[in-house]
Amino acid sequence: MLLTALVLGALGLYYFGVRAGAWTAAATLLLCVIALVVPSLARPIHIAIAAGAIALWQFGSRRQRPADAVLAVRLVRRGASRLWSLVRGKRQD
Repeated sequence: MLLTALVLGALGLYYFGVRAGAWTAAATLLLCVIALVVPSLARPIHIAIAAGAIALWQFGSRRQRPADAVLAVRLVRRGASRLWSLVRGKRQD
């Protein structure tokens, strides 16, 4: 549930910007919580989330990325590389 929201939020951030990524993550998390609470709606909600993820990927890959998305991706990559070097450095000791 949380992983789905994070992945779709990151995909929204990558293609549409920070605000759209945050809205995507929040909406996905809300839909997953509703699917958890109301089991009769779980299948349609999960199908809608999957269809939304595919649409997000298809439409996002065809458009130019906004400047805030490029900056956010650079910051995430830099942080991930620092974290990776920190983890890799701790393992060698």
